[in-house]
Amino acid sequence: MSQYEFDDLLEKYLSGKYTPQEEKLVLAWYRSFIDESEIEISAEEKQRIESRIWSNVTATVNNAEPETPVVRMRPRRIARLAAAGCLVLVAAGAWYWLSHRPAATPKDLFTQEPIPGGYVSVFNETESNREVALSDGSEVKLEPGSIIYYPETFGGHTRDVYLSGNAFFEIAHDAGKHFIVHTSEGVLAEVLGTSFYVSHDKASHKVEVAVITGKVSVYERKKKRDTLFTASSNSIIITPNQKVTYKTENSQFTTSLVDDPKPVTAPEKQREFAYEDASLQDVLKALEETYAINIETDNTRFSHCHFTGDITKQDLYEKLDIICQSIQASYEIKGTTIYIKGKGCN
Repeated sequence: MSQYEFDDLLEKYLSGKYTPQEEKLVLAWYRSFIDESEIEISAEEKQRIESRIWSNVTATVNNAEPETPVVRMRPRRIARLAAAGCLVLVAAGAWYWLSHRPAATPKDLFTQEPIPGGYVSVFNETESNREVALSDGSEVKLEPGSIIYYPETFGGHTRDVYLSGNAFFEIAHDAGKHFIVHTSEGVLAEVLGTSFYVSHDKASHKVEVAVITGKVSVYERKKKRDTLFTASSNSIIITPNQKVTYKTENSQFTTSLVDDPKPVTAPEKQREFAYEDASLQDVLKALEETYAINIETDNTRFSHCHFTGDITKQDLYEKLDIICQSIQASYEIKGTTIYIKGKGCN
């Protein structure tokens, strides 16, 4: 319905010259504030909101006493005007209430498995990351729209938390208790002490775990018997600058490199990447050690190549672009390995 058509329909409603079908269209207008909202609310909540709206409309119309007008209007028209004005105000109020209420209850956000009794939750309703401190000294940066469930004090043989959404974990080391993140897509990430990201793409039902330091064992919830030390073919172990993606549509894990690999060595031990006629093999070995990424060449003639230049300030992929350009080669990422391809050097 165009704005012009709606204005014409509203004018008919105000004048009392409307059909039952047209009246339904006007009433459906204010309901759209609720029904078309992106916020998830139950049918019971919708009914409660609608009842409250009609209660307010009825009370306002019945109590409305028009001021002395210059031109006397029919009582029915006055009531219609009051009702229409009420609909606008109450619909706006309903929109405001929906926009500022909690987006969803915890049960709506995590449905894969029951949350243990005694767990508390933090739901990030802000537009920036929210820091959550756990009792074992671990820290979580919870992204907007995400929720985490955790115990006030960890007990038992493992440290289990439940996440729906995206978060960065920095886990305190405890060799006696593995730390396990249960995701809303049924994927578990298990660690001893490390830092990693967990992200969830709700549209594609995809979970991604990316490691910054340490190592993480990732597996499906139904394979919970697999742990960091007893990993089987059903679990994936990833190390720094690696990530694993899980798609629920085919229950498949895919490993790859993170989008922006970072040096894994301590800042004080990071080397300069400034070379003067250095062997390509030495340059690539330095990159492997700095980023903990396997780099291979597909031609033995690359052993004759040399590189001159300063690539200290560039990120890994920019470094590779410069190196490959200097020797007329290219690189390709397959899984967690980088392959240098080309004719090599004489």
